[in-house]
Amino acid sequence: MRQKFFFFLISILIIFTYTGPVLSEPVLEIKNFQPSELSERKLIWPDWRLPSSIKRPRLQDDLIYPDWFEGVWDVISEIEGDKNQEPIIHSAKFNYNTSGNLIADREYNTKSYALSTRTGDFLSVKNDPKSPNRQFAKLTNDRYLETKIIGRLQEKIDNNIFITDELILQILHTPEFSRVSQVETLTEFKKCRSNQNNEINLSDFNICGEQFQAIYNQPGQNLISLPIKTEKSRLILRKTND
Repeated sequence: MRQKFFFFLISILIIFTYTGPVLSEPVLEIKNFQPSELSERKLIWPDWRLPSSIKRPRLQDDLIYPDWFEGVWDVISEIEGDKNQEPIIHSAKFNYNTSGNLIADREYNTKSYALSTRTGDFLSVKNDPKSPNRQFAKLTNDRYLETKIIGRLQEKIDNNIFITDELILQILHTPEFSRVSQVETLTEFKKCRSNQNNEINLSDFNICGEQFQAIYNQPGQNLISLPIKTEKSRLILRKTND
């Protein structure tokens, strides 16, 4: 259970997560879609390897979301193929920063997600005030989870599709040892209808997504790293009612 908790927590530390049976909702019509670098990487999952083409972010760089992510969303996340794992329901928030860019409230989102897992391991989380790419989570039994985003690529395909890929360095600190690994998360977001009828209301939509993850060993062990664990989730975001 704890191993799953750490894997889940990395999801939200990188971005956040979503969905369950509601994913049968139809996606808004996508026209003139052209394959992109990240959509092609999605297609070859789980046959990923490192190094890849994602770029190292600068100290103050953050993941910038399209304007249609603005606000607070109710989020459902469900792992594909795991009948024993219940969907995780939490909240995600996206705000504009002082530069006018829409970013995730990573501290809020991490706390909401971690508390929703009900494992009891999570105590608190803090962002690094010097960089949005680093975060510290305090766990039970004098353990700390340090995460640092060391690679990022994002693509806005059109006004309906947004794809992100982030590589995170994860360090679990315990009184006895520190364990280092790398986690890559690629997520494709799409606008989807908020109801089951054929009418499309562009001012009232959900965000559906697919999330692909891979865990690698710590860097430096081999010239080419292959995943030691992979996981896929279905996601959905519904705008929170005021």
